[in-house]
Amino acid sequence: MARAVALQIVTMSDTEHDYLLGTHDAELVRLGFQHRVWAGPTADAWERGGFRPGATILDVGCGPGYATLDLAQLVGRSGRVIAVDRSERFIGHLEAERRHLGLTQIETRLEDLESLSQAEASVDYAFARWVLCFVPRPDELVARVARSLRPGGTFVVMDYCNYEGFCVAPRSEVIERGIAAVAESFRRAGGNADVGRDLPEYMLRAGLEVQSIRPVVRLARPRSLVWEWPWVFFVNFLPTLVEAGLMTENDRLEFNRDWEARSRDPGAYLLTPPMVEIVGVKPGRG
Repeated sequence: MARAVALQIVTMSDTEHDYLLGTHDAELVRLGFQHRVWAGPTADAWERGGFRPGATILDVGCGPGYATLDLAQLVGRSGRVIAVDRSERFIGHLEAERRHLGLTQIETRLEDLESLSQAEASVDYAFARWVLCFVPRPDELVARVARSLRPGGTFVVMDYCNYEGFCVAPRSEVIERGIAAVAESFRRAGGNADVGRDLPEYMLRAGLEVQSIRPVVRLARPRSLVWEWPWVFFVNFLPTLVEAGLMTENDRLEFNRDWEARSRDPGAYLLTPPMVEIVGVKPGRG
């Protein structure tokens, strides 16, 4: 079952600190599982954004490249995917996969998103999923991405708009404290777990037209992949919250006990942290 995805408990004392959640082995595995869980809604978002074969797509904050590989299949050999991330470990992982699969349409670039240098009007589409919530100045990144789009191009974003709206039933005070601690950890690192509320304004200021805004919330019951998705995250990340002083070790142990109890409860369910899918369009025709 999916619990095997959480290979080990790792704290932020690991060697690379390129983003809040780390780039260690357990995080690589977790991100692969996460992409599997969310591949369907993500593909739907790409379709609404008009992504097509032969296009050039900018994958903003590509991480280890699980979405990049799918985008490469979408654009085909005649297209191009430019995958940008600040983590040398993640880019190295994607490069190894690219070479192994012979996907010459993927170009990887090691670059800090805060200084994204993509040329003006050089891409047809852009995509960012769970990226802007980690960026200290997301409005500036949106503006850089908007400049890189050709007329008629779209920027598809999927990100949190109310992380603390994450609902687990039956209710547990310690689980709710853990959820609040995660949101606070984003803020302390310069991010914003509610960034989706501001993204339409950022897009408008960057000269994009907001084509659509859609809610993305899923209901899950125990023993499903969507139920396991946050559990794998918490197993990896709660020790970091303890280390940061955002929760106690007793809280972590109680959180685990409460989650395990709900995992055995046939009446339990969760609603995933509320997200939005936003499609912004650059005026004009490509």
